[in-house]
Amino acid sequence: MTEPLPFFHDRAAEIIAAYGGDTARWPDAERATALAVIAADPALTAALDEARGLDVDLTNWARRPVPLGDARTAAAVAMRPTRFVMRWAAGGSIAASLAAAIVLLTPAPITPSTAAPRTAAVTTLSDETAFEQVFTPTPDEEHLL
Repeated sequence: MTEPLPFFHDRAAEIIAAYGGDTARWPDAERATALAVIAADPALTAALDEARGLDVDLTNWARRPVPLGDARTAAAVAMRPTRFVMRWAAGGSIAASLAAAIVLLTPAPITPSTAAPRTAAVTTLSDETAFEQVFTPTPDEEHLL
């Protein structure tokens, strides 16, 4: 058998870290070379053994039955809203309230009339003439006196 490629040492370590100790999960194109490099290097052999032990631990952990009380507690905790969600909900409701208050308390815009605008002539009056104009009753106001 030929000497495995020396630069493949790092790739073999990456394969072990990414795919674990089960060689059936490794990429088909690199499996044979990785196994040859691992067999020649005691550090990689130890890493492979550690990965296989981790695979066994994870498999055993996944198959462990969950007690019923723990499952109910876990479901209750999962259904409880987080502090983050509660803060956003509170902030959103405050923002919605402020927006509604602004909309409801803003007066309706005054639409301009369609009549032609009136132009007033500006005249300068003396104080006596201005007093007479303001306080002299018009013919319509005579009956009020």
